[in-house]
Amino acid sequence: MFSERLKLFIDYTGRSINSFEISIGVSKGAIFKPIANKKTIGVEMLDKIISKYPELNIEWLISGQGEMLKGVQASQDPKGEMRVIPNSNQVLIDKDELLELQKIALRREKEDKEKAQKQLEQLKND
Repeated sequence: MFSERLKLFIDYTGRSINSFEISIGVSKGAIFKPIANKKTIGVEMLDKIISKYPELNIEWLISGQGEMLKGVQASQDPKGEMRVIPNSNQVLIDKDELLELQKIALRREKEDKEKAQKQLEQLKND
């Protein structure tokens, strides 16, 4: 879901949502509200994010396809950690933690899909 991916990226930057809003030059709540309400954002705000954070892979943010960061190379090290090397920065992510986050995201997407299907059925029956 878009809002979850946006929150993951904000977490990756190490900023709070409020700090992230300030960094892209939008008013307080402009990012928080869509995340809290599981909504998307407008093109203008998306443009501000991409301008400030060009390393963010827009395809991943919108569709979930590909890697979060452009130019990411991932490799497995012998300790079982995943080394994510975006451009010149290095970030270590425990593969078990990454798998758990992916499971949570998939479960939430499944729940959202089921909820939407139930609502659709209710609308058809009305």
